[in-house]
Amino acid sequence: MRPLVVTLLLLLVFAPPARADRQSIAPGVGRQDSIAINAGPNGVCETAARRDDVQRIPVGQGDPNADVIRCGPDQTASSVAAGDDVQLIALGADCDGPNDVAIDSGADGVAASVAAGDDVQLLGPGQGRPEAGCTTVGGNGLADTPDPVGGDDARELAVGAAEANTPVIRCGLNEVAETFANNVRNGDDVQLIPVGNGCQGPQSIVVDSGANGIAETRAEGAELVLGLTPPLKVTIGKKKSTATRRFRVVVQNLEFGSGAPAGRTYRLVARNGSCPGGTVTEVDADARTPGVQETAVIPVGKRLKGSVLLTFRPESVTSVATKVQFRCAVEVEAEATDVPPDDASNPANNEVTVPVVVVDQNDL
Repeated sequence: MRPLVVTLLLLLVFAPPARADRQSIAPGVGRQDSIAINAGPNGVCETAARRDDVQRIPVGQGDPNADVIRCGPDQTASSVAAGDDVQLIALGADCDGPNDVAIDSGADGVAASVAAGDDVQLLGPGQGRPEAGCTTVGGNGLADTPDPVGGDDARELAVGAAEANTPVIRCGLNEVAETFANNVRNGDDVQLIPVGNGCQGPQSIVVDSGANGIAETRAEGAELVLGLTPPLKVTIGKKKSTATRRFRVVVQNLEFGSGAPAGRTYRLVARNGSCPGGTVTEVDADARTPGVQETAVIPVGKRLKGSVLLTFRPESVTSVATKVQFRCAVEVEAEATDVPPDDASNPANNEVTVPVVVVDQNDL
């Protein structure tokens, strides 16, 4: 056995368990849905978003479908919706309780209705929901709309600022904190759960963005990325009892961080998905090694090709016409062997769906 292979195997034996921390904000940006300017006490947006910011509520409108009138102590709706307000409980109908909302502000978000009877007015005519988000930051995560803001709108983020202390790294499925703050560059991200400590749940925040609001941390842990596979076409020939198709998939080990092991052992998993039972007949984790490999080692920063063999039979496929295709899809996933499934900072990266079109010429 070559020295490099021996070294790699030894490192794998003593490698720490693969990790599953999750990235909430990409390094170098701030949270991308933070409110930059709110609609103030009157609840009507009066500021137009500029540059990269996003207009969450159109100028002159409020937050859609805000509560305007609720039922009173007699638990009967006594008010009639006006303007584009929405009547949620018909006039004279019983309410389930005294706090049920009878009328909301409709699509324009500005109240137009007046309470009658003992119904309770929550928003006066001409008002929207106070302090609703008027503009949000855009893709750069920074507030870009300059002063002045319109009317009684209020600024929540200073121009050029990102929202402070927002989640950057969450714990993930193994519920153990594994990511060190500021591992991309020396920043002010805050380590909320020390590395190696347990979390209360997968969504627990391990690292936040600190006072500057910009993420400077990347999730550490298993990062198996499975490449996309183009659609497949399989033809069952006349008088043939089966048709097979083997396809290859590319799996990359893109694990990040100083604690990443030299290689990661993985298993290639394939499921029938929406295809007939028995479609997946062979799965090989390393297509270049002779024989069928249940698992294989991918060095960090490298990639490996696996293969999947599909088998279709006439009794499982119906082709009613040349242009009426039989379609299904198989599911393929790359799993690190020492962690729960979903072995990437974005769990969708380590699984793919492969569409298959099958034609049975015995039917045509």
